[in-house]
Amino acid sequence: MRKIDYHMHTRFSLDSEANPEDHVKKAINLGLDEICFTDHYDVDFPGADFTMDIAAYMSYMKSLQKKYASQISIKIGIEMGLDPLHEKRINELIASYPFDFVIGSIHAVGNTEFMRADFFEGLSKEEAHKAYFEQCIACVDTFDCFNVFGHYDYIERYGIYEDNRVDTDLYWPLIDTFLKKLIAKNKGLEVNTSGFRLRGQGFPKKAILERYYALGGRIITIGSDSHESSSVGAHVEEVTDMLQQIGFKDVTTFSRGAAEI
Repeated sequence: MRKIDYHMHTRFSLDSEANPEDHVKKAINLGLDEICFTDHYDVDFPGADFTMDIAAYMSYMKSLQKKYASQISIKIGIEMGLDPLHEKRINELIASYPFDFVIGSIHAVGNTEFMRADFFEGLSKEEAHKAYFEQCIACVDTFDCFNVFGHYDYIERYGIYEDNRVDTDLYWPLIDTFLKKLIAKNKGLEVNTSGFRLRGQGFPKKAILERYYALGGRIITIGSDSHESSSVGAHVEEVTDMLQQIGFKDVTTFSRGAAEI
């Protein structure tokens, strides 16, 4: 199974100061086969400007592709915040640039975001988690512009509760609906290794990945969600081992939006 890191942030993202070239050097030192830069873009994100100069981003990343072409495969992607409130603007933006790969992620629901407490205020943990899983379904129904869905079930990272963990057993009907819709639209899942810092496994949980595979899902990527070079490639080998145990033969890579399985 190929070793990839398909979720990396740099100084082009509001929440990172990382030098993209340092990410490349770290990936080469780790012996990764392919990487993809996926800096943030969220339309009208509440309380912060998660946009970027995409033309400058594309130009700089293309220069890295050329410089390191003999050492590692570099793809240029984006992490697009999905929100049905901004469907037209999101679709137009993705269609305007030749991205190799698009992660579709949810960072806010109804103009409230997760990092602050706003989203959770007035909701029980079960109500908040249900709203998140329902929003995931709504975004898969609404959008075709992404390749994989990012850090599914990461709502567990945030909350105002004594225990923020997701009780997956409460939401299997919603999870199944989401996974079936994802597969029907030929979209994939990422395994986001940032979850190892929180709970010793990635986002989503292994049980969800097993269910995705059992339902016929085969499009899978691995991403560290690095915002600094020290975490590039983190836990990739552990995840590849787990995916092979589940039954996956290889990860999926992308070029100009087309899957390369």
